[in-house]
Amino acid sequence: MRPEIFGTQDSRLRADIQRLCRILTRGFKPEAAVVNVILVTDRQIHKLNRQYLKRDRPTNVISFNCDEPHVPGEPRLLGEVYVSRDTARAQAHEYGVSYGSELRRLVLHGLFHLVGLTHREMEPLYRKYLQPDRGHGARNTE
Repeated sequence: MRPEIFGTQDSRLRADIQRLCRILTRGFKPEAAVVNVILVTDRQIHKLNRQYLKRDRPTNVISFNCDEPHVPGEPRLLGEVYVSRDTARAQAHEYGVSYGSELRRLVLHGLFHLVGLTHREMEPLYRKYLQPDRGHGARNTE
């Protein structure tokens, strides 16, 4: 699974997201070839949350599975993961972790949803997939 990453030029974060997608592909083998990862503001994620999930507040991460029919010859899109940079920054401060670490955790959380995992199923996997971030397990993610 290849990520298309929007909303950051940070080369380390982009490399980390690519690594998470590679590792996740080995473990879950999604049929899709591409996933969109979009870093947004609280204002933008609030709008998405209200419009699509009927929740009138910002959140940290939202995932949308792709329900579009596959176009032959084009890569199959698994879905999109939206992460609020603002909320990630606040949560990183609250949890005592780096901003990059929290962004990676939220991206992974969204990817887990796209491959069909529940919050209960995700819990033991955070440590495995976030190896460099030992001790940064599941947090308050909706």
